[in-house]
Amino acid sequence: MSIGLALDSDRPRLYYSYMNDSIAFALVHAGRRVEARLEEALAGVKLSGAKHAALSVLVTQDQPISLSELAEKLTCVRSNITQLVDRLEADGLVKRIDDPADRRAVHAVVTRLGRERHAAGAKLVSAVLQAVAKELAAVDPKVLKRALDAVQ
Repeated sequence: MSIGLALDSDRPRLYYSYMNDSIAFALVHAGRRVEARLEEALAGVKLSGAKHAALSVLVTQDQPISLSELAEKLTCVRSNITQLVDRLEADGLVKRIDDPADRRAVHAVVTRLGRERHAAGAKLVSAVLQAVAKELAAVDPKVLKRALDAVQ
């Protein structure tokens, strides 16, 4: 039996074809290419995607937040956030402050330089996303969004 047949009986899926794999791989590769473009653009303002994401949360919150809360908002483990905040702090983009209500807790707050770098990064991110949207202009955006949202 050919693996590429539409109703292969030895497959766990009801319908199987190489097209399914092609689409899945195309999605993965497209995501990686967009991420690489974002990383390249952000490197121009000495940020990474992770640093920009953390700054985005801090700028949006506009107040000091605990590292645990930052980790939760970025869906990341606390140890990774600690290292990320270490790097942001070393760059002068974030500073740690003690929580007056809990001596064990530490909060992160964005600095003026962090706000400036975030704003510069946000412009670059927007430009990359607009370019991607232009590349996908031939595709109905509602259909594409529904198709992508269907992936669980």
